[in-house]
Amino acid sequence: MENVIIISSSKSAGDTLSNFIREDFRCNVRNAESAQIAKDIFNTNALCDLAMIYSPLSDDSGLSLAEYIVENTASNCILISKSENIEKFRERAENIGIITIGRPFNKSFLYQTVKTIEIAMNRSYKLYEETVRLERKIDEIRTIDKAKFMLMEYRHMTENEAHTYLEQYAMNRRKKKVISASEIIDKINEQYL
Repeated sequence: MENVIIISSSKSAGDTLSNFIREDFRCNVRNAESAQIAKDIFNTNALCDLAMIYSPLSDDSGLSLAEYIVENTASNCILISKSENIEKFRERAENIGIITIGRPFNKSFLYQTVKTIEIAMNRSYKLYEETVRLERKIDEIRTIDKAKFMLMEYRHMTENEAHTYLEQYAMNRRKKKVISASEIIDKINEQYL
């Protein structure tokens, strides 16, 4: 987790949360004093991994801003409010992915909550990277298979001949097999299509 935005109309609460995040998580922290300022920050496509809202805000209850954040950004969102207020909208908030914390709370509870978000984000990012890697591999296989198919169709090679031709072509040019396959596809397209 790198970027956090603290939204709080209370300067002391905002400063306390900012210091906590900076010290315990070594993140870049931005502060916003109102819902409108926070929306302006998000609308500039600012990168934000976590938004922490200390409710109520001067221009919002906090819940509608939290809903805006989770519906329009990829940021995680923690809504901190009085315990009696949290009870009123906890189910609604949690159903759309807003984490709620009732005040008063202790530092250790907040740390565990933020740490859990950080761990989940890291795991999600690793899964995303693996998915991207596998998608690239699938695209490479498709390109190679397309080149082989075109060699078989337009140059009347057998599958083994097409495979050997592609490997030899890549080796002779000292290029990756997928790059060589793309070149073969382009050449066949120019010649026959």
